[in-house]
Formats: sequence, structure tokens, C-alpha cells
Amino acid sequence: MALITLMQGSLAYGDEALLSKADFALEEGERVCLVGRNGTGKSTLLKLFASEIELDSGRLILREGLNVQRLAQDPPQDASGTVYGMVARGIDVVGEALARFKESTSASEQEQLASFIEQHDGWVKDALIYKILNRMDLDPELSLAELSGGWRRKVALAAALANEPQVLLLDEPTNHLDIGTIAWLEEYLQGFRGTTIFITHDRTFADDLATRIVELDRGQLYSYPGSFDEYLRLRDERLRLEELERANFDRVLAEEEAWIRRGVKARLARNEGRVRNLQAMREERAARRDRQGRAILKISEADRSGNIVFEARDITVTYEGKDIIKDFSPTVMRGDRIGIVGPNGAGKTTLIKVLMGALKPDHGHVRIGTNVQIQYFDQYHEQLDLEKTVADNVAEGKAEVCINGKNVHVLSYLKNFLFTARRARSPAKVLSGGEKNRLMLARIFARPCNVLIMDEPTNDLDLETLDLLEELLQTFPGTVLVISHDRRFIDEFATETWVFEGRGHIESVVGGWRDVEAYYRRTGRKATEVVADHSKEEALAAQAAAKEAAQAAKQEVAATEANAAGAGAGNGGSKKKLSFTEAHELELLPEKVEQKEAELAQIDTMVADPKLYAQGAEEIKKVQQQRQQVQAELDQLYARWEELMAKAEA
Repeated sequence: MALITLMQGSLAYGDEALLSKADFALEEGERVCLVGRNGTGKSTLLKLFASEIELDSGRLILREGLNVQRLAQDPPQDASGTVYGMVARGIDVVGEALARFKESTSASEQEQLASFIEQHDGWVKDALIYKILNRMDLDPELSLAELSGGWRRKVALAAALANEPQVLLLDEPTNHLDIGTIAWLEEYLQGFRGTTIFITHDRTFADDLATRIVELDRGQLYSYPGSFDEYLRLRDERLRLEELERANFDRVLAEEEAWIRRGVKARLARNEGRVRNLQAMREERAARRDRQGRAILKISEADRSGNIVFEARDITVTYEGKDIIKDFSPTVMRGDRIGIVGPNGAGKTTLIKVLMGALKPDHGHVRIGTNVQIQYFDQYHEQLDLEKTVADNVAEGKAEVCINGKNVHVLSYLKNFLFTARRARSPAKVLSGGEKNRLMLARIFARPCNVLIMDEPTNDLDLETLDLLEELLQTFPGTVLVISHDRRFIDEFATETWVFEGRGHIESVVGGWRDVEAYYRRTGRKATEVVADHSKEEALAAQAAAKEAAQAAKQEVAATEANAAGAGAGNGGSKKKLSFTEAHELELLPEKVEQKEAELAQIDTMVADPKLYAQGAEEIKKVQQQRQQVQAELDQLYARWEELMAKAEA
């Protein structure tokens, strides 16, 4: 019997069907990689398997007594207690007793707790906790309040592993982990006696671990062999056959619609079956779900910078006597593509803050070249205002953004990043992790730059968007510096890699991650061990310095926004609130915009079809005029939407 069986499962979130009569079975010992586009319901599916939510219809069968543990995508919000306490309290039966034994100062209470722990073989669990924490470089006595979100997520992972589940559900387990810890996690999961389902954007991690890849696509689950390249090949073949089947279905439907329009024959009794079949085809066509389109990533490019972008001499950063960066003297030239790797807390973010001028080094200096325009991707999304809408986070209240000298309506621009008009008007706080990353990309790409600095940009991105980001970084004519734990991503774009070796030393290696591995292999060391060999003290020192840098940058952004708000405040006059009719009109506008966008997309498909140009100049002109009319109507809807929103928010 399978550990988990899903039979004809259906589940919807609002009007969005996440599962549509889907089937799935998880066998003992499998390591299943779950993939799919952002927002398709992968995280929800793991919650379902963990019995945290229920199906709308269908059956979910778990083997009796099955121990299932789920690691959530977001770091734990509860920062009370110690690292050991959080891990111990996740363990059944003896967990609470172990945590209280460590925290208690009463000898009599400790004696009682020790007796209980002894009776339930709790000291074995205690040893396991310390083993896991030691390997993950987590100090058991450290207060959770002192740790960043990324470090708290490591603690949550340790808690899931310490409970020794039969089924382990991991939602983006490599997010916020360094390469050394990812390599350890791979090794641990390969030796794990239980069964694993994991969501990941890390293709190396998936290739090394997965025995099977399952794709969630438009409510259905499709299974493929473990190789990622083989999955891509078979998926593309499935989509090609689906397209052919749909084209044939549409042809038959068009023929049946032509027949029914002829009238009299369709009303004959002997043709009633054909009429019923046509109605069924209509319903099937109406229920069809098209695959989500690909994002379109374009950077608003600034004028070229000077040949030298950053020139640093002997920069050193220390914290409480510990060297985070020591005597580092890089010269970054225009067009360089640099990957930055190292353990969590090694000082990677601190380094880029020093180069950008957001943090001063304790020793040495940095010279920024001429005409350098930087855009910075922050992995914790501190540049986003979660209370503002998606559109306002990008355009800062304006109706348009300027991309390479061309004004584009913000809703059209956001459509390139797979945000519908309705989603663009939603507050940023309701977005998923992947959507927030896409919003960050949309925000920084809308601002002119010739230097891109990105801190863990791949977290939570779906694989299609990740591929597009790789292509964009390869073709971007400016300079790129990227901190990443994604080994394949670094290989795809980096011409140089900076490796944090520990004690403040940073080694520069020509090429990407494979070149880093080869470099250290020649010295008799493993690259994953080099980037993992840091002390806890160094990590905490770097983390504290990074917090200082982040706070300084945050204050700078806040000051800029306050100035902008102050400048705008003097221009505002008193405005009337919306009337009942206007409020109703505003409520209907998102749907109207989406309908008009769909109409425009349909015309664009006609324009791209070579068959159009065989129909003569008159037909071509007719379609072109139709497109111009629809575009003008869409622009009017956008303008009216902006007008009503401005009036409502006044």
C-alpha cells in the first residue's frame, strides 16, 4: 500500500482551481521533486499531505499512523526561546521535557524531568538533536531572537529532521542555505530511510536527489523520471501533443458549429445526439485551462559606465575583533559577471554593501567609477512596501514607467512579469514568495542601470523564470554581481567567482561553480567544505554587520521616499470621494481590462499567423485597424482606472 494516495482530488482557492480531479501515489523510499509555476498550488499540496487542510472533493488516504513533517517556505515567526528549545519541542512525547530540562533552574524539577526522559529513551533524541545542530553549525544555546529569518529557517529544518519522520515534506529547503549546508542536506536526504517530497528551484539539488519528478500543471499531476533534463524533454513533448490535440478539437468544434448554424437538419430527432455532443464540446472548450505564459524580462539600461566600476584597496571589515573581510582588493571592470559564494553569515552581503558605499570599511577604501548606476536586488524584499499595491511598488503612484526611453503603462509592464491587472492592484503583502521575487525584478528592471547587484535572486522563482533570468544576465551589456547558493545558476552566467574561505579571506576564481570545484580539487580540498568551514563567531559577527548595513540602507530608502512624498504633498488639492456609480464602475474595471487584454492577445496571434498575409492587403489592413481600436480602448480603460483609483485614495 502507498504511503499517501490522492484519488480524484479537487481543491480550489477562491475561483482558482489548484487541483482538478488529480491522482497521485507516494511509495515508500521515494524522493519526489514537485515542480510547477509560481502560484499553481505546490505549497498548498504539501499542506494537504500534512493534513493541515482538506480537499473540496475526492479522497486523500494516508497509511495509518504515518508520521509526516512539513518544513514551511517562510522562516518561523516565533523568536522566543533557544535553538535547542525550538528543535526539541517539535519532537513527540519527550520533546517538551527535554526543552524544559535545559531551561529549568530547579534541581527537583530537573530530577523529575530526567526520570521521564529516561523512561521514554529521550536521551537518544537529545543526542540526535546535538548531532544535527552541530552539523548545521547551529549553537543550541543561542537565542532565536538573535537570528535572522534565514537562520531561523535552518533551525526549523533541524526541528523537522530531529523528529525522524516517515515522510518529510520540504518547501524550498535550499532557500537561505549556503552551498556547504545544501551539500550536507543532499547527503543527509540520500541516506534518509524515510520518504521525501520536496519543492525546489535548485536544479543541481533536484538532479542529485530526485528519484521522480512530479509536475503540478493546471490542476493535474504529471510524473516523470528523476533526471531533470529528461523531465524537460518529456514535458515539452507532452505540451506539443496537447497543442496538437487541442488544435484538432478546435477544428472539429468549428465544423460542428457551422453545421448547427445551418439549422433545419440539426432539429431533426435523429440528430439530437449530435446536438448533445456539440453542447458537451462547448462545455469542454469553456473549461479548458491554458498554460500560464512566460515572463518577459527586460532591463531599463542606462548609459555605459566607465571601464572601472569598483576599485577597492585593502578593505577590511571587523566586528568585535573578528575579521569578516580582510585586506580584499578587487577591481571590477565593466562587463564583469561575478558570482559570490560562501556560508550564511560569512559577510557576502556586507561586501556588496561596502562596494556600493552603503557601509564604510574599517580599513581601506573603495572608489566607484564614473557614470555608475546601480540597481540592487535585496533577498529580504526590504525595498517593497507590503501595504502598497504591486503597481505602486513599481511605478510609485504613477501610471507609466519608462523602459529604455519608451513610456509603458504600468499594468502592461507588470503583465510581462505575469501579474494580471487584478493582481497588480492587490497589496504586495498577499503575494507568494515567488511573486514577491518577480515584483522585485519588475521594480529594479524599471529603473535605469548599468550595474546589477543581486542578493539571492533565485529564491522561490519557478524554473521558467529562472531560465529567463539566466539569459538576461548573460546578455546584459553592463556589470553583474550576484550572491547565490544555486550552483548551476552561477555556472550559467559567472565569468569570475569570489569564494569566502573564512577568517576574512576571499579567493577569486576564474569561471563559475564547476571551475571553483576544480580549483579546490587541485589543492586537495572539496569546494563545499571550503565554503562551509567557518566558525559560529565569524557568522554571528558578519550577521550583525549585515544588519547594520541593512538598517543604514533602509533608512536611506525611507528618507528618499519621505522627500518624494513631501514634494508631492504640496501639489495635492481637495478631491471628492467616489460616488456610488463610480465605485461600482471601479469594481468592474479589472474584469473589463482582462477581457480587453485577452482580445488584444487574440488579435496578436492572428497578426503573427503567416496565413493572414496570404489573404490580401484589404484583410491585413482590417486586422491592423482592429488592433489599433482595441489598443485604444484598453488605454482608455487603464486611464479611467487610474483616475478612479486616484480619486478613491485622495
